[in-house]
Amino acid sequence: MGLTGSAKCCKILMVVFNVIIFFGGIAALAGGIWAVVDSSSITDLTNGQLNFSKSAGYVLLIGGVAIMLVAFLGCCGAWKEISCMLIVYFIIMVIMFIMLLAAVIVVAAFRPEIENVIRNELADGLQGNYGKTNTTTGSGVTTAWDDFQKSFTCCGVDDYKIYRNTTFVMSQTGPPPPIKYVPESCCVTNDAGTVANLQMCQSPPPNLPPNPSAPSGANNTFLYTKGCYTKARDTLLGYGWVVLGIAIAVGIVLFGGMCASMCIVCGKRDGE
Repeated sequence: MGLTGSAKCCKILMVVFNVIIFFGGIAALAGGIWAVVDSSSITDLTNGQLNFSKSAGYVLLIGGVAIMLVAFLGCCGAWKEISCMLIVYFIIMVIMFIMLLAAVIVVAAFRPEIENVIRNELADGLQGNYGKTNTTTGSGVTTAWDDFQKSFTCCGVDDYKIYRNTTFVMSQTGPPPPIKYVPESCCVTNDAGTVANLQMCQSPPPNLPPNPSAPSGANNTFLYTKGCYTKARDTLLGYGWVVLGIAIAVGIVLFGGMCASMCIVCGKRDGE
């Protein structure tokens, strides 16, 4: 006897639901391939010490394949009403649910430590390599930081002061000419996309930052004074509700998959 009532509804929902998940796995796989191929800029920011982009890419690759296999398992198990496949699907859903919960707890518990590691690695990569354009590593770090600072309209890791300990500043012999305390990528641009005032940004008078003689609290309107780590973190935290929503949605999906698979198994047994 075939499935009836709620079990039949669960079967239809399982099939439709897992087809959608299958395409989600394809999207994750594609995203992983892109992240692995295009990870050089993130790697250069930390001189290869924190390769988040490539690591995340491999996670997406593995996750995408796993999602596709699990979706196929659930779809086939529901359509053919194969109890053993549905039970395996249920077990996998339980494991994934526990892993999701554990990941959320770990990130929440160790967030300060994670942030410190990221900040320190960014600072080490910048201080140790920015301005060394005569080396492949230094050139890569310099280009990556310039692009990052222009994109996020920021300067340095926590602020512009970090550049005082880089080859970019320490290799200069001025004055004269006036020392450039920050790179051009730290300078505010106008509507046309060009630097508003390069001289005032890089080599201002003693009363304005980034000049080391500037008094505390002084402001230079031609300089990006906010650090890139802070700017990037604030940008990501701005999407906090989106991330939370996705995590909740994934949790609901996993829980729903567990319930639906057991609904079909129990309905099949009752029908027998």
